[in-house]
Amino acid sequence: MKNWHVSLLACAALAGISCGGGETPTPTSTSVLTTIVVSFTTPTVTVGLTSLASASGRDQNGAALSVSAVAWTSSAPAVATVNASGTVTGVSPGEALITASSAGKQGAATVVVLPSSGTSGRDFSIVDAQLTQGVQTADGSIPMVLDGNAAVVNVLVRSVPAITTPTQVVLRVFDAAGAVIRSDTAVASGSAAPTYDAPSVQFLLPASLLKTARRWQVVRDPKHLVNDDIESNDVFPRTGTSALVAVAVPPLSIRFIPIVLAAHGNVVGAITSATIPQYLRTLLSIHPLGVVSAHIGPTMTTNANFGTPPSGGAASFWQQVIAEIDLARTLDTVEPNANWFGVVMPPPGFSNTSYGGFSYIPSNGSAFGPGTRTSAAVQINWFTRPTQARDLVAHEIGHTFGRQHAPCGNATTPDPAYPIPGGTIEQAGHDVFAWANLLAGSAATIPTSTGDVMGYCFPVWSSAYTYKHALAFRGTSVVLAARTAEPMTRTLVVRGSITDGNRITIEPSFTVAARPALPDHPGAYTLEALGADGHVLFSHSFEPSMLDHAPNIRPFLFVVPITPDMETALTSIVVRGPAGIQRVVRPAGSSVALRDQLPVQGTRDANGLLDISCADLSSRGILVLNGGAVLGSATGASLRVAAERGAALTIICSDGVRSQSSVATVP
Repeated sequence: MKNWHVSLLACAALAGISCGGGETPTPTSTSVLTTIVVSFTTPTVTVGLTSLASASGRDQNGAALSVSAVAWTSSAPAVATVNASGTVTGVSPGEALITASSAGKQGAATVVVLPSSGTSGRDFSIVDAQLTQGVQTADGSIPMVLDGNAAVVNVLVRSVPAITTPTQVVLRVFDAAGAVIRSDTAVASGSAAPTYDAPSVQFLLPASLLKTARRWQVVRDPKHLVNDDIESNDVFPRTGTSALVAVAVPPLSIRFIPIVLAAHGNVVGAITSATIPQYLRTLLSIHPLGVVSAHIGPTMTTNANFGTPPSGGAASFWQQVIAEIDLARTLDTVEPNANWFGVVMPPPGFSNTSYGGFSYIPSNGSAFGPGTRTSAAVQINWFTRPTQARDLVAHEIGHTFGRQHAPCGNATTPDPAYPIPGGTIEQAGHDVFAWANLLAGSAATIPTSTGDVMGYCFPVWSSAYTYKHALAFRGTSVVLAARTAEPMTRTLVVRGSITDGNRITIEPSFTVAARPALPDHPGAYTLEALGADGHVLFSHSFEPSMLDHAPNIRPFLFVVPITPDMETALTSIVVRGPAGIQRVVRPAGSSVALRDQLPVQGTRDANGLLDISCADLSSRGILVLNGGAVLGSATGASLRVAAERGAALTIICSDGVRSQSSVATVP
């Protein structure tokens, strides 16, 4: 049995017991040099004097390693030279980067050269400054996303020797013509070795200020109030201004779907307009997002069984729920390209869920269509850990950006290319969203020991690896027109799954007016529709979709255009591939039909639910729509849905292959 109770996101999330923070990764048996650290007997020298540089190594687990055969170089020999033994000699005032190279790895540190006389013997300098919206690389190469989160400029001020004297730092932002459009001043104290784990000073830039034509610069002590031997290093960048690099991404629309669990007393997932910000908190903090709009869609009903108290939420439950949501999203006439996110409330009596949520992972680079933008998770205020539900939203929607799991907390099928052992983040993050939204007074540092949001550890943040790949994925989906431009037509909806690589399941199919949704890429499987004499009405090669927590379950869904003649001739549906062959045949003499009036069994409950059934109780499937919105679907002849009085519902009953529909008004 898997030890799910130690993980965060899809692990055993306990309602009464707080989950742990993930398991400690097993150290690698062979040490490999990954990092070289350079240090000096003194980081500052006077012109004509020397300091000795030394190099030490670290392996992939952070353990110390000896380094031999070191080659030394100086970035500025006119300022400081370094010989083969690491002796650094001051030549002229300024800074030089001293680099040690060994076994294909490099490390570097800066030495400051002071004038030989007539000086205060100290130097302040701005060694680096970076913009971040929450996630950034060591070299500051991640661009800002337009129309989304605010940005923070983190500034590193070094003092040699370490001096606690406060000093002013000024951030200036320029427009395309070079005019200053914003100037902010803050006070910092220098540090001998400043890092982004603890920036010397931070500046907040509102999202409205982030434009592609802007430039910026940071200046220390522009009024010359503090004694400083070298003024040339008091500006960053050293040679002028830096371009504000920004990119645009498509708007992200999220439709939250309250899920009704008909098998458990109609318990409904809770979400309101007032709680949407709580669901979005982590998502907006750590993913590359521009404009985000979130709203609540019509309630959907499922007959999926959550389990037996006190433990539920197995993979089969979540797979059924998101398959039904994905069907509704694919058939929707308004928002098929939005992210649909089901909100589930575990029924009373349950204190444990094996998985906290599920999602599709787009394959073959697809950004739209079936199996791409559908997720579901447990609602807020059920877990004992306050952030867990909102972290799940970021985790599951991260999957819809094409991301696999990070190797943290025994996550299933982790991304083999993830660069950090243990699945933590590789560079300190900063909570820019909290500061920009008045939830904090600064952009708090997120330490590198934090687990990546795509893993199972707690707490979570996004690594630069995850962030950059999500940004690249979203950047490829700027053009949305392909599917939404297709006209509505008569279609056959076919869906099912391949389980454990050897079992094919085909769900009851339905004929419905919808936009076609066909496979983007050929694959190892083939879907066929056959007539009575065995002739092929249509055939499509495909590869089934991917699920984040159940790699052994691979769903498929197609909306295939069908003519009246094809529909009349349709007798069987066949799926064939590596898992074998599966066929669904229309029963002899089948006649799916509806009762003349809407069949309502019992009374309307507090949730406004109705029991609807097909006239032929041997029907294999039922689908209920209100206009273009799917209210629910089920295997079998009956379904419970939420519908307002007076609504005109389309009820479609299937014999497994063909279907018949009727419109009835809710009394």
